[in-house]
Amino acid sequence: MTTEHNIRLTSAEIGGLWTQYMSDSMAACTMKYFLNKTEDSQIRPVLEFAIGLADAHLSAIAGIFKAEGCPIPAGFSDQDVSIDAPRLFCDPFHLTYVKNAAKSGMIAYGLALSLAARQDVRVFLKECIKTSSDLDEMATQVMLSKGIFVRPPYITVPDRVEYVKNDQFLGTLFGKQRPLSALEIAHLFLNAQSNSVAKALMVGFSQVAHSRDLRQLLVKGAGIADKHIEVFGQSLKESGLPAPMSLDSDIMDSVIAPLSDKLMLFHITLLMGMGLGYYAAAIGASARIDLVADYGRLSAEIEKFVFECEKMLANNSWMEEPPLADDRQALALTR
Repeated sequence: MTTEHNIRLTSAEIGGLWTQYMSDSMAACTMKYFLNKTEDSQIRPVLEFAIGLADAHLSAIAGIFKAEGCPIPAGFSDQDVSIDAPRLFCDPFHLTYVKNAAKSGMIAYGLALSLAARQDVRVFLKECIKTSSDLDEMATQVMLSKGIFVRPPYITVPDRVEYVKNDQFLGTLFGKQRPLSALEIAHLFLNAQSNSVAKALMVGFSQVAHSRDLRQLLVKGAGIADKHIEVFGQSLKESGLPAPMSLDSDIMDSVIAPLSDKLMLFHITLLMGMGLGYYAAAIGASARIDLVADYGRLSAEIEKFVFECEKMLANNSWMEEPPLADDRQALALTR
C-alpha cells in the first residue's frame, strides 16, 4: 500500500473522471441559475446541497488530475450561465431536475466504481455514491411533502409462485399481449419519466437558444421525446396502468437564454445518450418481444439524434476532446 500513489490511472478511471468533471461543471452552472430563481424555502436547500456536491466533485477530480499531470478539462464556467436571466422553469421542475440528476449520478458512479482499481479513485467514487443517495433522499422527501412525487404504478401482490407454461409468455409483435411484469412496468415508467424531463428541457432551451439551427434541433428532439413518451405510456395503459404526468406546464415563456448554446447542446447530448443506457437495461429486463422491438426501434432514433447533436457540437468547436488512446502508427511515422 505504500506505493499506491505510484499506480497509474487506467483508461476507465481517466474516462470516468473526465466525464464526471464535464457533467458536474455543466450541472453546477444549471443549478446555480435554478437556485437564483427558486423561491420555495424547501426546495432551495436541496439545490444548495446539490451545488455543493458538484463543486466538491470538481475540486477532487482536479486534484487527482493535477497530481497525475493530466490536464484539467475546461468544462463549463460562469461564462456559460447568466443567473439573472428571467425564469425559464417553475420551482417544482427545479426539484424534479435534481431528483433526476441524483438518479443518473448513482447509476454512473456505480458503474465507474465497478471498473476502478486505484484506491483513491474508489474512495472518491464511493463517497459520490453515498452523497448522491443523500441528495436523492432530500429531493424525494421534499417531493413527497409537496405531493408532487409520482410513484410508479401499483400492482396486486402475488399470492403464490407460478411458472411460465410455454413460450406464449414471450408474446408476439402484434395482437393481444400478456399483462406487463413488475420489472417491465418499472422500466417503462422510468423511461417515460426520463423522457418527460428531457422534453421539458428541450422545449425550454428551444425558446432561448441563440442559434436558429440549435433551436430547430431542440424542437426536433422534443418531438422525439414526446413520441417515446406516447409509446411507453400506451404500453402501460394497455395493462390498465397510469403513465407519468407531463412536465410541459412547468415551462415558462421566457425567450432570454440563461445558459450558453454550448452548454445547452452538451446537456441534451449527455441526457439523450444516457437514455440509450436506460433503453438497453430495459431490453435486458423485458421478456415481451413487442417491448424489446419498441426499445430497439426507439434506440436507433435516439442514436441518430445524438449523432446530430455531436456533429453540431463538433462543427461549432464546442466539443471538448476526451482523453484518447495513443496513436501508435502516428508516433512511429512522425519521427
